Amino acid sequence: MNIISIEDNKNNTIKKANKLIEAKGALSSTAQKMLIMLISMIRADDSDFQKYALNISDFKKEIGITNNEVKFYVERAKELMKNPFEIDKKLFNWCSSVDYGSIEGYLVFDIHNDLKPYLLELQENFTTYNIVNILALRGDYTPRLYEYFLMRFNDYKAKYKKKYKKTPKSFTFEIELDWLRSTYKIPDSYRYNNIKTQIIENAKKQFKEKTNIKFDYKEYKLGRKVVRLIITVKDNNKGSNDFLVDLQSFIRFVRRNLVNQDIWKGQGMILSVDMNGNIYDKKTLKEYTNKNAQEVWKKWYELAKKDELSILKQGLLF
Repeated sequence: MNIISIEDNKNNTIKKANKLIEAKGALSSTAQKMLIMLISMIRADDSDFQKYALNISDFKKEIGITNNEVKFYVERAKELMKNPFEIDKKLFNWCSSVDYGSIEGYLVFDIHNDLKPYLLELQENFTTYNIVNILALRGDYTPRLYEYFLMRFNDYKAKYKKKYKKTPKSFTFEIELDWLRSTYKIPDSYRYNNIKTQIIENAKKQFKEKTNIKFDYKEYKLGRKVVRLIITVKDNNKGSNDFLVDLQSFIRFVRRNLVNQDIWKGQGMILSVDMNGNIYDKKTLKEYTNKNAQEVWKKWYELAKKDELSILKQGLLF
């Protein structure tokens, strides 16, 4: 079995069976993003899982955290071993093994073989999205809500477009509060006001700022008790489009999508970013470090916000 890493398969597309998105279970935000990074290493034509090696240093950069203790990431990996999730009254584990000693600075994962029907050779009832929509999200529930809302919206879009030959502007659906609690394992100590402010409102704000969808919602009550939410989701084409929300999101986007491409030309230079995320001149191979690199990043970011960075107009975003 081969060992695959991000460097071997720089794939930004996540593809998951819808049943996996609707599964009952809970993981921390960091463990969820660790899992998403593993899924991004799966090749479109894979018929079997490989071993997937996650570079801890690169993972830190991707998700924007500063914890340098290997133990922290090992503990997050353990979540994928000991936190089972449920599909159709059957329990699954995400991984069958995690090796944190064989390759220095890496965690090497075996995704559990029982997940093959949910991650490999998917032909129907699946959802795809760009990984950048997940990595910038904060909170244990926000990434899962994003996947679920997107799944429902995309499914509706496909049916609507097939029937009416055009794309709908929005989609409204309902979520039962009991379903939300059960599926996402929300603690009983969370009253509705906690769910509203810490989960729903938090997701609403982040979706609009950081992802390709946004939503509004209304409360449906029985008496005084809120029992369900009526969600209306829309495309977020006029939002931040993920990578322009702040400088760090922009840097993360460039490092994932524009490696070794001609990002900026001028003054006899062709500037790019190497596999390690460092800015360099393709003509002289000179590497920019520290203060000089930060100045270049800031300049590119300002150009991108004004839609003046030409490489971003070449169909490379999604």
